[in-house]
Amino acid sequence: MLSLKKLIEISGGQENAQKLISNFFCRKDSDIERFLKEKAIKFEKLGKSRTFFIYNEDAIKNNKFEILAYFTLAIQVLKIPDEFSGNKIKKLDGFSSKINGKRITEIPAILIGQLGKNDLYSSKITGDEIMQFCFSKILEGQERLGGRIIMLECKNIEYLKNFYRKYGFDLIDKDYDNDELLQFIKILTEEDLI
Repeated sequence: MLSLKKLIEISGGQENAQKLISNFFCRKDSDIERFLKEKAIKFEKLGKSRTFFIYNEDAIKNNKFEILAYFTLAIQVLKIPDEFSGNKIKKLDGFSSKINGKRITEIPAILIGQLGKNDLYSSKITGDEIMQFCFSKILEGQERLGGRIIMLECKNIEYLKNFYRKYGFDLIDKDYDNDELLQFIKILTEEDLI
């Protein structure tokens, strides 16, 4: 795994890194491809997110950089829907549903902002392997900074919803607009953290 910051450094700058990134294609979701090609470096420089590449280590030996997949992580604020009960909020917070007598309306979360594989090498990595890399990086950050909620947003597509549910993500139960991305969260357990 290689961070975007490290890729910029070892490739000799942003322009060279951008050329390497240009070989990433994702027909299933053009937003994943567009983010990487148009926004990832900007977001990295601004500290808005961190992007990580899963790459073919054998190809590097032949002076080729093959991005198999990538994911982007960021800090996000989870807005608590008004209809959530005190018990539900307490479950999310882990401690209480109120701060200084006022209902908690926001909770910090670790956001999986983007996650996708490169069409050019899709047979070389599975979605399960990408999630394992992603979780290892999340837990590495959580060990240093804390946090207990992982959040992601996805389109209302059955195979995506099932994929994330397999990893313990639950759909936030609220009213969604037609084209609104669905929000999923996973609460890290004590076993995940210790």
